[in-house]
Amino acid sequence: MMSLFKYILSGTVLCCSLQVHAQLFNKGKDADELYNEAVKETKLNHYQKAIQLSKEALQKRPDFVDQQLLLGRLYMLTGNNDLARKHVRDVIVKAPRYKDAYLYATNIEMGAKRYEEAECYVDEGLYEFPQDKELMLKKLSILDASERFFQGGNYANSLLDKYAGDTTVQRAYTGHYLLAGHYYQQRNNTLLAQENYQRAMLLDPNNEEARTALNSMTMKSGSYTRALELVNTELAASPDSYDLMMRKLGLLQDMHDYAGAIDQLQQILKRWPSDAKARSMETALRMEAGAWYSNTDPYLLYQGVLEKNPGNREALDKVIGLSMSRGAYREALAWINRGLKTSPNDQRLLALKLDVLESDRKFTEAALLAEKLRYNYATDDRKAHYISLKLASGRDYLSQQQYDLAMAEFDKVLQASPRDTTALDLMANSYINQKDYIHALETLDKALAIYPDNSRFLLKKSSVLAETGQYDEAADIAAQLLKQHPGDARYNANIIDLRLTAGRKLMQAEEYDMAAGEFRAVLAQAPDNLDALNYLINMETAVEQPDSALYYADQALKYHPGDKELLLKKAGVLTQLKRYDEANAIAYQLMQRYPYTIRYRTAYTDGLIAAGNTYQRNNAPDSALALYRQVLNINRKDSLALLYSINLLNGKQSYDSALVYANQGLRYYPNNESFLQKRALTLENKKQYAEAALAADSVVKLNGNPVNVDYADYLHSKTMKNQFGMYFLHSSYDYQDTKYNIATLEYRHFFKRGSYAGRLNYAGREQGTGLQGEAELYYTHNRTLYSYALATYSNEVVFPKMRLGYSIFKTFKHDIEGELGVRYLNADSSNSISGVASIAKTWKDFWVNFRAYFISDSPEFYTSYNLTTRYYMNRQQDYIAFIAGLGTSPDDRSRLIQFPKLAGLLTRSVGAGYQKTFKYRTTAGIYGTWINQKISSTVFQNQYDIYITLQRKF
Repeated sequence: MMSLFKYILSGTVLCCSLQVHAQLFNKGKDADELYNEAVKETKLNHYQKAIQLSKEALQKRPDFVDQQLLLGRLYMLTGNNDLARKHVRDVIVKAPRYKDAYLYATNIEMGAKRYEEAECYVDEGLYEFPQDKELMLKKLSILDASERFFQGGNYANSLLDKYAGDTTVQRAYTGHYLLAGHYYQQRNNTLLAQENYQRAMLLDPNNEEARTALNSMTMKSGSYTRALELVNTELAASPDSYDLMMRKLGLLQDMHDYAGAIDQLQQILKRWPSDAKARSMETALRMEAGAWYSNTDPYLLYQGVLEKNPGNREALDKVIGLSMSRGAYREALAWINRGLKTSPNDQRLLALKLDVLESDRKFTEAALLAEKLRYNYATDDRKAHYISLKLASGRDYLSQQQYDLAMAEFDKVLQASPRDTTALDLMANSYINQKDYIHALETLDKALAIYPDNSRFLLKKSSVLAETGQYDEAADIAAQLLKQHPGDARYNANIIDLRLTAGRKLMQAEEYDMAAGEFRAVLAQAPDNLDALNYLINMETAVEQPDSALYYADQALKYHPGDKELLLKKAGVLTQLKRYDEANAIAYQLMQRYPYTIRYRTAYTDGLIAAGNTYQRNNAPDSALALYRQVLNINRKDSLALLYSINLLNGKQSYDSALVYANQGLRYYPNNESFLQKRALTLENKKQYAEAALAADSVVKLNGNPVNVDYADYLHSKTMKNQFGMYFLHSSYDYQDTKYNIATLEYRHFFKRGSYAGRLNYAGREQGTGLQGEAELYYTHNRTLYSYALATYSNEVVFPKMRLGYSIFKTFKHDIEGELGVRYLNADSSNSISGVASIAKTWKDFWVNFRAYFISDSPEFYTSYNLTTRYYMNRQQDYIAFIAGLGTSPDDRSRLIQFPKLAGLLTRSVGAGYQKTFKYRTTAGIYGTWINQKISSTVFQNQYDIYITLQRKF
């Protein structure tokens, strides 16, 4: 029987040790490794695998916001918007400065066409990141998607003002007006459609969509002249476009300008001679023209004259004039060239040819002919005409971005007229368009050497200097211009815009002090400038100078007293200064003025919550609770106010009220992890452990991370009122071969104020079998006082006949505990009474206890001392213990049978142990002790104890 018991006990210990070993050494991948794997799987579009890895990472590290945001994105990619929304919102709550979370949240709501919610998230993001370009572009897209084009137009204009040179903003601006134009065009609102398309073309003159739409609307309205102008403008930019040339042909045909139509058709055939569509139109077009003109067309009459008499000069002049009047410049040019064959130096024909080339916008050819005429017939008019044509030719090259050819034309103008302001201006523009600011400045300096007070050149130089970052020099020139024209609003606006631009660029470079100097210079000139005031408020807030930000907010409101954005900013600054009453008063006014605007209601409730948090930190929970109630009166669903109220009420031990709020939160957010946790915690505080455990199980179903599972296990353990235990003590000696073992079975019951237990100890000896019964009680009197009592009785074969013990424990401040007690022992007809005193102290995870025994064994008196140190791990479930003793104590189970013999000996002992708890239910422990006893001055003997424990709650 004894051998069988040993095998069972050994197997139990082995299993426990293997489980301990597995938990200590098999850690698996950490959260960062799992996150990196999830990112790789996401890039490979393996979304389900990435979701599984993300969940594992969050179990290991619940506060891993990068991982939680990735999980939200994965749910969004797999179409599970509810879970995506939950995770992204949790990231915003945990890390409000995480910009990507606001972008994901906005995308989720836009995908669901919940534009109001999307705008709320963008506004929240812009509150944290004022003037962030990406968030501002996202807001513009929301306004467009919700078809609020008027507000979108204002917002697009403000965006462009802030980021004038940014191509992304420019595309967004153009895209907004194209979308608005299409919207109004579909609803036959031609006036608004044309206005929006024209706004798009202001920034992008070559936009094909806007041009096509404007052409279509113009033709529908019957305005052929305007339509033809638009087509000619497009052809100037794209002269080889087949579609544009065919469109022009159709317009000329509709206008009955058959000469022009036939000429246009010939141009098309010349470029695309095998085009079947163009060839099929030739005969039909001429037949239509013949039917229209019949025999009344003077052009045909004069042409008939020339066919019979080619040298008739009057008919030639008439044909040329009629061709030009009809816009048939190529035909007119053919007749002129026909005349010049017979009279190559005819001044009139050459002048006509020059006019035709100029009218046909062939400025380069016209300029060459003008140069020839200038040298042959030198007059001031010829020179001026030559210069104007060269300038026109240069402009033409500039429109095609052929900068080298354009510069060559302007050089020739300056050779003919070195002081020509237009050539100097266009040359500077060419360099500016190419961003060649060095040569642009050289050209402008050359122009200013000739015209030192020319406002246009000074203004342009100021702009170029600003582009190169030379803001001080640019501002000096702008100030000079303003001084020259003190009443001119343009120059006043110029210096303001210049300093604003300089300030913006310095802000982007994080040169905040220099940027502030520029904005203050703007205010010195225009104290009411809203842009400068806004920039200064934002910048001072960003660099955590709320006092300065408040100064500028007050200054701005002095000039713009009802501006809601300024009022909201001032409220934000006052909140930063912790002047919550003033901030909340402003937010409350805004909420009253705009009751349907969520952001003002949110600003007010956020201010109340911030004030409540301050009261909470200052240990004024009642004041904090009053503010949270105000928040809940405005928005019963406010999750922060509910959670903070629950925490405070739990702290005040108002558990019933806390539970009401927890249930309210779950009514609005039924699957919210935080509210389920608060409900479980509150029920735990009420000692309603069964209901608390059910709530904790719901949390685990939502998020089965180790922390939540551990808490659920803890609560379940609190519902268990019984415990079964097995103990085994093995003692061996170096002075005899006999080994002694004691096996113990225990039953313990837990009740509200403590626990009581009954134990049966069993030990076999040569002289017989020892049995001992024990009764033990722990009883809690109040929060600082509890008692311990023990009584044992045995058959005296191995164990002492009787043991009695009692101790009372008192908890003091600073985690100090004191004990006073008494022990009684009856063994081998020897009676001893001992007094016990101990003191214990906790430092974080360390617990130290020093206990002293004062033993009276008449007529002798002895003392014994014991020092125990524990290091707790895993939320104080497990510990490692180190024990040292001096003397034999009446609580030492392994030596009580020998107590009368050992009490007076010099005994030293050291021991160590490890106890591990599994899921708050099963506890296993192993302890080893070495005892050294001094028998005489030269004789020592040793005892070795191994003690194994196993307990199970049920």
